[in-house]
Amino acid sequence: MPIKVCNTDQACALGAAMFAATAAGAYATVADAQDAMNSGFAKEYFPEPDQVKIYDEVYQRYLKLGAYCEEVAK
Repeated sequence: MPIKVCNTDQACALGAAMFAATAAGAYATVADAQDAMNSGFAKEYFPEPDQVKIYDEVYQRYLKLGAYCEEVAK
């Protein structure tokens, strides 16, 4: 899937501000806060079609590892 990169050097702070504004009641939903506070996108990356199968295989391993970690942490 394509990935869009925020047009800000402070993406984490901006995201936190969006959640804080929603929690404070300034916006009804996080999506509303995103629409209002969005800084736009600087760039968009697209997967290389010939690499999609590899991405999928790696992602499946990631999911298995996450499930294993959750089980061990119980």
